[in-house]
Amino acid sequence: MLGENLYPLVEQLEHESAAKVTGMLLEMDQPEVLHLLESPEALKAKVAEAMEVLRSVAQSPVGNTADQLGSLSLHDGVVP
Repeated sequence: MLGENLYPLVEQLEHESAAKVTGMLLEMDQPEVLHLLESPEALKAKVAEAMEVLRSVAQSPVGNTADQLGSLSLHDGVVP
């Protein structure tokens, strides 16, 4: 249900990567996701952060991708 509400908002910001970014955001704790639904500025910042993660992973050598994914987080410094 959160995804159904979040996806259209993310799609407005990043149309081509909306599904991937929404999935990334849904990995966050529920209260954090609810905050994103209520705060367009917070959502915009998290979407930008997710896009940065996707771009950095896309530019990484294949052997380094897992290491970079493990070190990146959308949880403000808290690794899940």
